Amino acid sequence: MRNLSVLICGATLLAGCAGEMTGQVRGTGERVKFTYEQGMDSDKYMATIGGETFVGKAVMDGSSSGVGTAFGDGMTAAIFGSSTTNRFVAVLLGNKGSSLNCQMRYADSSGFTTSGGVGVCQHSDGRIIDVIW
Repeated sequence: MRNLSVLICGATLLAGCAGEMTGQVRGTGERVKFTYEQGMDSDKYMATIGGETFVGKAVMDGSSSGVGTAFGDGMTAAIFGSSTTNRFVAVLLGNKGSSLNCQMRYADSSGFTTSGGVGVCQHSDGRIIDVIW
């Protein structure tokens, strides 16, 4: 099934993939519906909590890229490389002045949101929201 999700997202890359996440406020059990749209360099997140709509962006936390030089047999070559991580950070801004700050761990280290994951968001009023998808 996972391969099918990746295939479908790959086939519709320009259109992007979308899905839902489930959140729950710690202590109260209030359910929070999150949705996402996967993009090339970032994901768009949306959530609704208590009548306030939040919209924001998730970006990879800790990825790197660089150029190195390799020497051997009298030749020099430039080596280009990059590394990815399954850690993402997100900030969502509410339409009533609140915000959410999220730390997410994607199940897939190449950043496919459709593979699922877990996360924790903190509301600007201090509430903690656990997220799974």
